[in-house]
Amino acid sequence: MNSPARRLTVAALAAVLCAAGLASAADEVALDVKKRVLANGMTVLVVERHNAPVMATYIHYKVGSANEWPGMIGAAHLLEHMLFKGTTTLGTRDYAREAPLLVREDSIRAAIAAEERKAQLYAFQRAIGITDAPDNGATIEKLHAELESVKTMLDALVEKNAYEQLYSRNGASGFNAGTGYDGTTYFVNLPANRLGLYLTVEADRMTNPVLREFYAERDVVIEERRLKVDNEGVAKLFEQLIGTAFIAHPYQIFWEWTSEVAQLTRPKLVDFYKRYYAPNRMVLAIVGDVKAEEVFTRAEAAFGKIPRQPDPDPVVTVEPEQQGERRVIQKFDAEPYLSVAYHKTAFDDPDDIVYRVLHRLLSDGRTSRLYKSLVIDQQLATNVSTYEFPGSQSGDLDPNVFVVDVEPRSPHTTAECEAALYAELEKVAGTPADPRELEKIKNRIESDFIWSLYSNLGLANQLAEYEARAGDWRYLLTIRDRLARVTAEDIMRVARRTFTADNRTVATLVPLSDDQAAANGEGEGQ
Repeated sequence: MNSPARRLTVAALAAVLCAAGLASAADEVALDVKKRVLANGMTVLVVERHNAPVMATYIHYKVGSANEWPGMIGAAHLLEHMLFKGTTTLGTRDYAREAPLLVREDSIRAAIAAEERKAQLYAFQRAIGITDAPDNGATIEKLHAELESVKTMLDALVEKNAYEQLYSRNGASGFNAGTGYDGTTYFVNLPANRLGLYLTVEADRMTNPVLREFYAERDVVIEERRLKVDNEGVAKLFEQLIGTAFIAHPYQIFWEWTSEVAQLTRPKLVDFYKRYYAPNRMVLAIVGDVKAEEVFTRAEAAFGKIPRQPDPDPVVTVEPEQQGERRVIQKFDAEPYLSVAYHKTAFDDPDDIVYRVLHRLLSDGRTSRLYKSLVIDQQLATNVSTYEFPGSQSGDLDPNVFVVDVEPRSPHTTAECEAALYAELEKVAGTPADPRELEKIKNRIESDFIWSLYSNLGLANQLAEYEARAGDWRYLLTIRDRLARVTAEDIMRVARRTFTADNRTVATLVPLSDDQAAANGEGEGQ
């Protein structure tokens, strides 16, 4: 880190921002991050903040939905759920009795699945006149009875919500996890004097997980899809948009398919866990009232014995260049909606920072280009927004998409909104941004960046993710320098390259009622 005269701490700079409402790119954010890489490859980052006796912790594993393959779709998300179910010593009343029952449960379920496949075949054979096809109904019924008996014995041995109860008794807040496409995170706030407890618990979770209550949790994940995708028109539309924009890369799957999750088994998930949850694929960030050397020493004691694993094969599929507009329609009982996706760069492309400015220019606030034109001036839409998918805060590992969503204002159609959208995007590609407008946007991005570092949990989150993504947390700090160098010409150049007809995918939500009316010759539809 350099040491210019205007060097400020994050807290001090945040205070300046609060008073002035903006920050200068000449200011420097001073983050006193201490880093240690253990012998097994695990990375530990620590920032000491002694203003309150608390700490925020973030674990980032370098595995997500993009690492799945056919037959294992949904594994990353389900595994995240399962790692809250305890270990050989947490969440069980008697693991010695529980372990063989878990094996027996898997065996019975596998036998049932095999018999049900046979039953389907036998039914087909009978339907085509093969009268001597066997009937294995009694076998299946017997297996189900045995399964119920095993489940009853297992239920009696489970201590539910053991992690939540343990952390809650020790003053935790914000205990949660999340699965992305390129990473999976586990985080919690705790009193700083619980450092030893935290490291012991998390090392145990990494070393001795037990995927108990597996099949019930699998049903929970399946239900999540039904609630958040199958019953939501915009989510269904987005699923079609992404599945059409990507034809090869794993980013094409918005939400795991029910049929894929339903066939995941505990042994399959254990294999997935062993492949990806290794210390050399893990970053731990702790921010708060701790001593860095103490954290390193205790982390070594807790995690140091866990052996590193061979690096699994990376995602090698490259999305081929799109060579023509793609369109898709989603019919649903909902209001019309328009989503347009454009392929763009990955996190390590020099132009990726330009898209952050483009988002602000197009849809951040009432004076942004798209909002002012489509919502205020032309009154074609009730709202317009832009975002990226998958959209990690540090950028995505592989090229992603820039998405524009438009909600038409009745009686205007998606076609009208689409035409107005393209007209505005052409203006952005052909007209330089006003210098004051560009400076204002940069100041807002920088202000948000500073505030995102203000909380312990926010800083721990970003440190862990940027370290995992770029191999060095200092990538986080380069954003300000790269942002300062973005010019009006950069914006036009990137817009001209990105917002082309050949590079876009258009998804339109058509209300069922309109579609039916059109089919009956009573209207024009969308």
